[in-house]
Amino acid sequence: MVGRAATRKQGAAGRAGGLHTLRRAKKKGEWGSQMDADGRVTWVAGLQAVKACLSRRVRAMWWDRLGRWLMGRGRPAWALRAFRRATALGGEAMRPWLRRAAAAMRAGDCEEAALCYRTLLRMQPENPRAYWRLAMVYEFLGSAAAAREVCRQGVKRIPRAACLLRLYARLSLNSGRPEEALEALARAEEAGPMHCDTQYYLAMTLRQMGRLEEARSALQRAMELRPDDPKLYYALGICCQAADVQQSVGWLLQGMAVERTVQSRGAASPARRSAGK
Repeated sequence: MVGRAATRKQGAAGRAGGLHTLRRAKKKGEWGSQMDADGRVTWVAGLQAVKACLSRRVRAMWWDRLGRWLMGRGRPAWALRAFRRATALGGEAMRPWLRRAAAAMRAGDCEEAALCYRTLLRMQPENPRAYWRLAMVYEFLGSAAAAREVCRQGVKRIPRAACLLRLYARLSLNSGRPEEALEALARAEEAGPMHCDTQYYLAMTLRQMGRLEEARSALQRAMELRPDDPKLYYALGICCQAADVQQSVGWLLQGMAVERTVQSRGAASPARRSAGK
């Protein structure tokens, strides 16, 4: 009677979850401990299994919330401990692993961040952002070769991941491989719409290869997409230096003006927020 009363209180969802848990226990050979004297499955055992499952999820959720609260208070080392508990209880939930990796990076533990992203890739091997972030961690650690290998594996699995192709191009360019960078950027252009970073890295690659006219054209396309980026004006001024010094100086001065505008905009935003308060 007690078992039936408890079952009615839990409702249909609890009954279904208890039966599912018991079926899994049967497959694992744990069925004997879940039988009563008459050989029937006890509802109490099923409800206990559901309660244990739910309490595990609830605990994972609260550890995750605590970690986010600590991150907001500028305590990444303490938040990292909370996210470790959340990932241990939450199983294959993706967001706690991402937050744990972010907390590890802010706490200065890049090795643990890399471990988190590798775990994410085991759970979701088709996630391009996990490859991208893992490669960035390796680059931060000073292992450009490992970062390029991660990008290569990601592009092999997800051929149209433009973010991975751009990162692979930048790493190849910094490693003195402009031909590989050019090939990756061509694939990135085919993978999606025109992107400012793609055009910028294309310009840097062409400039390294001595194709200055094409580099200037790529920079002008990038400026059309992002006109408030001063680095594009500086890069264009450097590309024009050999052909026309006066034009080069003009682009450099224009870049300085854009930079001042962006900085004044950024300084005005906190003032507006404080005035709104």
